[in-house]
Order: sequence, then C-alpha cells, then structure tokens
Amino acid sequence: MRRTLLIWLAIAVMCGITAAASAQVPDSIMQYRRSSLYSLLISHPGLKMNDEIVNAYLALETPDKYNNHDLEIKYLTTHSPEKNLRPDIEVWLQDNQIAKKLVSKWFLRDEVTGGFDPSLIMQRGYYGATAMDVETAVQTKRGIEALGDKGYEMIGSTFVIVNDITYIDHEKNAEIASGILALISGIAAISSEKDNDEAAVISGAAAAGSLISGMIAGFTVRIRTYLYQLVWDDETAGTFYDRYYFDSYSTGSGDPLRKAAYEADDSTFRLRYVGQYRSKSAKPVLKGLYSPEDVFRKVCARAIDNNVMKLQKKFDQFKVRVPLSGTSPLTARIGMKEGVTPGSRYEVLLPAIDTASGKVQYHRKGVIRPAAGKIWDNRYMAFEEEAEGSDLTATTFETVSGGGFTAGMLIREIR
Repeated sequence: MRRTLLIWLAIAVMCGITAAASAQVPDSIMQYRRSSLYSLLISHPGLKMNDEIVNAYLALETPDKYNNHDLEIKYLTTHSPEKNLRPDIEVWLQDNQIAKKLVSKWFLRDEVTGGFDPSLIMQRGYYGATAMDVETAVQTKRGIEALGDKGYEMIGSTFVIVNDITYIDHEKNAEIASGILALISGIAAISSEKDNDEAAVISGAAAAGSLISGMIAGFTVRIRTYLYQLVWDDETAGTFYDRYYFDSYSTGSGDPLRKAAYEADDSTFRLRYVGQYRSKSAKPVLKGLYSPEDVFRKVCARAIDNNVMKLQKKFDQFKVRVPLSGTSPLTARIGMKEGVTPGSRYEVLLPAIDTASGKVQYHRKGVIRPAAGKIWDNRYMAFEEEAEGSDLTATTFETVSGGGFTAGMLIREIR
C-alpha cells in the first residue's frame, strides 16, 4: 500500500541528492512543508456590490505560502441575516462531506474505480525534502522511508477558510458610492483621449485620482474569516488505510467493496473549528488602479490577507514556516502581507527527524528580526501603487541571537 509510494520516493530522492546538495537554494526549499488551503467565499445575493465582490474573489489566487487545495466549489450562497454564520457553515461543510473530499484530493481518488493515487503525496513530500533532510534520514533506523512520511504528515496541515465579505454601504454617501465605478473607469478615458499630450495625461489622471480618493473615503468592506483544520489523527488515518485505501496499480480493475465502503462513510472524516477573525478593510490607495475590477480585487485581496495574517498570529498551527532563502545577507520571501513589522521577531528552526519516532522535530538555532528599511511590501498590487519596499524581492533580517544559519532553515514568527 504505502510501499509503492516509498519506493518511488526513494528513487526520486536518491537521483536528486547530488543536485540538491550542490545548489545554494534549490527550488524545493521554496515549497518546504507548506500547509494546504481551501478558500471559500460566502455570497449574499441581493446585497449591494455582492456580484462585484464575488467576481473579484474568483479572480484571486491562493496565498502563495500555502499549497492550493481548492475544490470545485468556490463560494456558497446564503440569505441569512445573521452576522455570525458559523452554524450554517458547519452544516454545509458536513452535508457536502468537505473533509472527505479534501482527503480524496490528497490521494487523487479515481471516482470511477475508487482507487487512490499517492503521487500528490509523493510530490509534496519530496518538495519538502532538502539535501539536509536526506542526509538526516539516511542516518535513522528507518532510513529513506522517513522521508515518505513527511507527505502524509502534511495532510493534517490542511485548512479551510471561509470568507464572509460584505460591502459597507454608508447611506449618507450612497449617491457618491454609486458613481465611484464610473469615475474610476473615466481614468482610462482621460488617458486615451489625450494620449498625444503626455503632460496632459499625467495631469488629468492625477486630477481624477484625487477626485476619486476624496469620494471613495467611505468605500470599505466588512470581512469575517472562519478557520477550520482537517482532522488527520492516527485513528482517522488508520481507518482510511485499513478499510478504504487501494491503488489501481496493484488491483487493476479496483476493489468494489472498499469503494462502496468509502463512499458510504459520512462520519470518519471531519473538520475541526479553529477560530475566526473579523475586520474592516482600509481605504484603498488608488494609485495604479484604472478599472473597477482593480479596485474590488485590491480591496478583497488585502482584506483576506489581513485576516489570514491575524489568524496566523493567533493560532500556532496555522502559522507559516518560511525558509531562509539566503544567508549573506539573511533573507526570506516574507513581508508585509504576512504581518512583518520592525518589531517582529522570528525563531530560526532546524528540522530534524527523531530517530525513535521518525517524526520531524524543530530545534531552535536562534532569533532574527527585520533589518531597518528592508521589509518587503508584498501586499496585493503594492508594486503598482509604488509603495515603499514593493521593489524588494524578500525581507532582509539581522541576527538577535544564535547563529550558524543556512539556506533552507525555517523561520517562524514568535512576536
């Protein structure tokens, strides 16, 4: 069952040891042990700007510090007037067996035969293996097989976020708000009509941008983000492997009994509620925005990123571990989108496999902090608005304590 995966993984890793060891920052480092994320939106038909919010949301990508684990359904609809929709969300998650569908995606289940394919597990597990891990693994009594477990351990780091985003309609500014989209669209018209006069284009666009900034002061959205985690403990995994798992490579036409049993199971797989965070978006900076779609995407993207960042700070299991991408100077591809500030502190962690349990443990090697003036502004469309730090490609850090850091060691926020 799992032997097939481990054989494939051993071959892949052994073939790649030399290349990984000789590269300063192998591509696999940038994908190291990322959690997986399924992101959903709650749609409110009938509410003002709902269609625009839905369209903007569908155009956004999964936050780049997570593996994309989206299912086909990207949003759910409600007409409930309740502000806290947690009960409705959990009924929907259970009725639609979302937890089981997430497991099925992990194992690339074939709906026709019911068989499972471990290649995604292998892929994410292998990308989570650097030369350092390979060297550590071959020292253990379990040898290279320990690397295969990394992919399976990652299943438990699968999260679901449900974003409830609604437009805040300030009645006293209703007429102004209704004209915002037309005014923003007018920027493009100003540029096209005066494209032969560069100075006029700049002057006209600046004037329109100033007008929009003044009129858009009340344009904000309210967002509440609910966070859930896939339960993948020993009992759940044991049930899955013992009762349901088979692969088409070894069984040929499949296993009808296991297929039917898996499809009938509506209780083994579940999601655990972690918490929620609610906030109100900030007024958008309009520089670099020239269409209604730009405005909605920017507002929605930054609101979601802010809530995700706040949930990361609040719940340790949701925190991202990001690899150091360089050591001279110390750099990591993390920035303002993840909440990096001058006061932030990060511990530097060395992953190692425990020889007794075969599990990955993390040993602190030191503490670092962002260097003054070198925090990357990687927020959505920060480059277009020419925000300070948006021209960087990573945040530079300086050592607070410890040392001996190498590329690929992980950093995790502690303050």
